Amino acid sequence: MQMTETIFVVFFILIIIVLGFVAFSKFQESAIKEQQREYRSSRVIEMAHRLSSWPELECSVAGASQYVCLDKIKLGILGDFINESKQKSSYGFNYYFELLRDSKITITEIYPSHTKTIGKDYWVLYENLGSGQTTEVIWIPVNLYDPVTQKRSLAIMELLIYE
Repeated sequence: MQMTETIFVVFFILIIIVLGFVAFSKFQESAIKEQQREYRSSRVIEMAHRLSSWPELECSVAGASQYVCLDKIKLGILGDFINESKQKSSYGFNYYFELLRDSKITITEIYPSHTKTIGKDYWVLYENLGSGQTTEVIWIPVNLYDPVTQKRSLAIMELLIYE
């Protein structure tokens, strides 16, 4: 009788220990997922900051380096260059792939125009969807400068990261 009670107590203690390990592992799993999400968010913000200060896109006006300003003509040229080099699998796309990986970068002019006409007030700068799902999206307000008309406008840069 006492042996049965001892076995029952040991079995009960083992169940409590196993349940403790399961609860601890679930807690750790949620903490690790949160850290991964924070890492992805910081990576997206870092990429967006780096992208907004590229000399390939920077305004061609004196004093433009003091604030985030993108040149409309450079947007169209760089977007065309990246897309053409992606189709040809050339060095240009490989260079930008090393920097941007699997992501999509669009710039949409929101003021004064909002028609979403490609090349006029909407640009797809880089698009490599990869095989993953969208994990992070960030929108950054940027200034646009048109060197032909010498007018400024407001735009949103949308950066999507696929993993």
